Amino acid sequence: MSIANQYIITNPCRDANISLGIDEACFNIFNEYNRSVTLYSYPSECYLCKNVLRAYLPGGENTSFVISTKYPLHIFYRYFTPEAHEFCHTTYNFKEHGSYGWNISEEQLCSEIYTIHEPINSYLPIFAALMVYVLLMILCGTCKIIIRVIKGKLSSNNVHDDLDRLQEAETSNPIIGTNRSSTRIRSVDTFRGIAILLMIFVNNGGGKYVFFNHSAWNGLTVADLVLPWFAWIMGLSITISKRSELRVSNSRKKIILRCLQRAFILVLLGLMLNSIHTDSLKDLRFPGVLQLLAVSYFVCATIETIFMKMHSQDDLFQFGRFTILRDIVSNWAQWLIILTIVATHTLITFLLPVPNCPTGYLGPGGYSNFGKFPNCTGGAAGYIDRLVFGSHVYSKTKNSVYGTILPHDPEGIMNTISMILVVYLGVHAGKILLLYYQCNARVVRWLLWSGVTGIIAGVLCHFDKESGVIPVSKKMMSLSFVLTVSCFAFLLYTILHFLVDYKQYWSGAPFIYAGLNPITLYIGHTITMGLFPWAWKLLHPTHWSMLAMNLWTTTLWGIIAYWLYWKDIIISI
Repeated sequence: MSIANQYIITNPCRDANISLGIDEACFNIFNEYNRSVTLYSYPSECYLCKNVLRAYLPGGENTSFVISTKYPLHIFYRYFTPEAHEFCHTTYNFKEHGSYGWNISEEQLCSEIYTIHEPINSYLPIFAALMVYVLLMILCGTCKIIIRVIKGKLSSNNVHDDLDRLQEAETSNPIIGTNRSSTRIRSVDTFRGIAILLMIFVNNGGGKYVFFNHSAWNGLTVADLVLPWFAWIMGLSITISKRSELRVSNSRKKIILRCLQRAFILVLLGLMLNSIHTDSLKDLRFPGVLQLLAVSYFVCATIETIFMKMHSQDDLFQFGRFTILRDIVSNWAQWLIILTIVATHTLITFLLPVPNCPTGYLGPGGYSNFGKFPNCTGGAAGYIDRLVFGSHVYSKTKNSVYGTILPHDPEGIMNTISMILVVYLGVHAGKILLLYYQCNARVVRWLLWSGVTGIIAGVLCHFDKESGVIPVSKKMMSLSFVLTVSCFAFLLYTILHFLVDYKQYWSGAPFIYAGLNPITLYIGHTITMGLFPWAWKLLHPTHWSMLAMNLWTTTLWGIIAYWLYWKDIIISI
């Protein structure tokens, strides 16, 4: 009996009363041989994969089974001869809920794959959701204009007053109030709000779209950006907060102790969240998102507290010909420490011997590298986590592309060390914000940092997903990945600073409200994940229903964030 025929009773390709799931299609293969053949397949996303058994196809029969449409599928077949030849290697991009056919025979080894039933447009829900949100934005903007007209705020004098205030704002410090009780930088809260709301969306499923979920191993998706972006903007906030604390003559020792206290609270909260889905302490996952943020925050905040100058603005002209690089030269000690950490991480990654694995291995194990290193998942990083934490790591061992892999924690020890560079690049972005008063000077430097980090990342990965010295991998928090996401962070913040702070074309809403209480929203959405009214169980999930539910979850947390803002509630750690 073929692997596919084992599920004939519940096979939606044979029973019209059973619906296909998300990212599934039917594949019907008619084997005209008088003998059985073996079908092999693997997603094109699977790098250096081969001979992944898919099914046995009985001779003279039509075999129907369900296949995944997440990635293009590479298929071929083999029948048992002394030479064991492989026939009909082909790659095909199957579409969701389509039905496809394929004929194989001795006379015609294989025909072209043909469509029996047309697939659906799986991206239509995204377009529809985008239109709904655009209409809501237009409606809200229209309502605001109507309210202003009713209140008489569009009189000629008021218009001139608004223009005068705008011109004054363009030449003044962009630090403005976002709520009744504190003065904050709007672009920072907007950036942070974008990161946290996007994190809530992808953590809840992202409509089950591939690009709204994390990469199988190498590569970059929208979901891969959110945690590094949150860490980057946390670094920018470190610069602002530590400068403020030092200006009120706080002891550096006390500041470091407060940083340690905050890191400890974040670690404790992270362990509490991890315990939600754990039956016993022996399987409690020690690493986590909050733990990663806590450690990287403490390291960068401590370094800044120790070395930050009290009155850097008084030393603008002490660097002579290096004045243009004063934001770097004045912080050479911090950069020396950070680069030492990066170098140490790189040396451990490529030089640490891992039993039964090639030195410097960065892959997922499983089917990759033609299945030669199935137990080498994560290389040195995975080995260290399994050695230090044992069973207290991320326990998922089934990879949708690479099959069964060893436990590997995306927020493990080595990945946390790698994230320190992301946080410190955010710290440096904050220094540019405080050191340079003119918007043009800030924008030029942020764009230069975006370009430099992007180019270095491209050189490391050869501007390709799989090749290069260091591929782009969120699972490994590789150096090329860290620099790539930082490149986009610099670029996004430059745009937000220009639009929100400088020109004031946009208030930052609705993201700015979420940026005021990001940790509260993160903890809240983790605790309530899957609970009504944030979410509910879907009997027959589709992209339509999943996307609608995930957007509702994100929107509801956005409403909660606005309520906290309206009540002037900011919960900080």
